[in-house]
Amino acid sequence: MINYLFFIGIAFVLFLTFRVLRFVSYRVTFVRRSYPFVVAIELTLWIAFLFWVLHYFFRAKAYYNNLVLVLVVTSVILLVWFYIKDVVAGFIFRIRHNPRVGQLIHSTEAVGIVKLLAPSQIFVEEEGRNIVRIPYSRLLGKSLSIDNPDTHSASEAVFRLNVSTEVDRTNLDDKIRVSLLQSPWGVPGKPIRVTFLPELENTIEVSLHLIDKRYSEVVKERLKLLLSG
Repeated sequence: MINYLFFIGIAFVLFLTFRVLRFVSYRVTFVRRSYPFVVAIELTLWIAFLFWVLHYFFRAKAYYNNLVLVLVVTSVILLVWFYIKDVVAGFIFRIRHNPRVGQLIHSTEAVGIVKLLAPSQIFVEEEGRNIVRIPYSRLLGKSLSIDNPDTHSASEAVFRLNVSTEVDRTNLDDKIRVSLLQSPWGVPGKPIRVTFLPELENTIEVSLHLIDKRYSEVVKERLKLLLSG
């Protein structure tokens, strides 16, 4: 009885650990970027666990080798399906949305620029030049939009923000430009202007051209964080 409880406990820990990782994957950038590896590790651990259970309880049985063969075949099928399901999902996703590199994607999984369309996953560049790899199966059935950035008619966005007294103002304008250049929201080649307003104490004006006006709030929050110290 103790042996059964031991293995049930391990199974519960495995289940709970990866359910928690799936939950935080929407909130923690590192976990979200590594999600395909997390799923692969989960599948590998479950297969190893099943082999361990099989060996522990049935190694003395005459039909042990047959059980191992069945489990090996099942594991191979699961591993193949793990990859094939995303390839199939990718085929359906391309038919539905006709995505192209350079487009803007808005979804619960990521918001950014499409950088690569692989057979089983899509690569999206988010704020800070972070590249997120998303299996197509995670996008199907979820609300999303894919648009073309209209860089020719991009309008200039102007932000007036307060600068914290704790912020080191040495080369602050360069830091702001570098931060914005590292984001995918601005139009390449368009100027970024940073101006301290002498008539307004601790106030700075930042202007840049956005590839999509919907990114205004994202850029504004990024600048607020940078200027808050």
